[in-house]
Amino acid sequence: MVMALQENDLKVLDLAALAGICFTLLAAFFFQLAWGELPCAFCNLIRVALMIFGGGLLLNLWQGFNAWNYVLSAVGGLIGSLISLLFLFVKAPPDSVPTGSAVFGLHMYSWTFLISTAAGLYCVFMLAFYAMKQAPQASEILPSGAILKSKAKPVIAGLFIFLVGANVVSAFLQNGFDHFRAGGQQHYRMLYDGDIMKP
Repeated sequence: MVMALQENDLKVLDLAALAGICFTLLAAFFFQLAWGELPCAFCNLIRVALMIFGGGLLLNLWQGFNAWNYVLSAVGGLIGSLISLLFLFVKAPPDSVPTGSAVFGLHMYSWTFLISTAAGLYCVFMLAFYAMKQAPQASEILPSGAILKSKAKPVIAGLFIFLVGANVVSAFLQNGFDHFRAGGQQHYRMLYDGDIMKP
């Protein structure tokens, strides 16, 4: 039942959602590194949106509940959903060639549309759950380090922070100081010739 959910139960849901974002970013890196499918401009922006969503969850896990953290996450979900939807429209014409590999019949931009839309809905439901619990009294607020005394929390949080840093490095190696490139890029610009001024 909804009313039976305790604050720590909601924190576990946040941890599971953050783990899901880590899995999504890891899957993106798998296709990038193992299959050589470098992310296009849309893909890089979708990754940024997923990281914004995960950042709000990370703040909730380490600093305790704050409605604005869910607003931040919801903004990330909305941005990711809109960019993915735009990507779907670009690939909608019959003569358009799909980008990247398909997983269970859907391409990554289809998956990220579903994931980002679900992320936005998740934030709405979590805010509703916290509102049903009403604002906790000061004596009920747990210290930030006492929430979820589980080994999973630092591992998943550390993995997410690592993936954010890895995405920053990847985007820089791929694009240098230039804007994000469109699809079809075959190499990392900074590693291929070491000179960002060359095409």
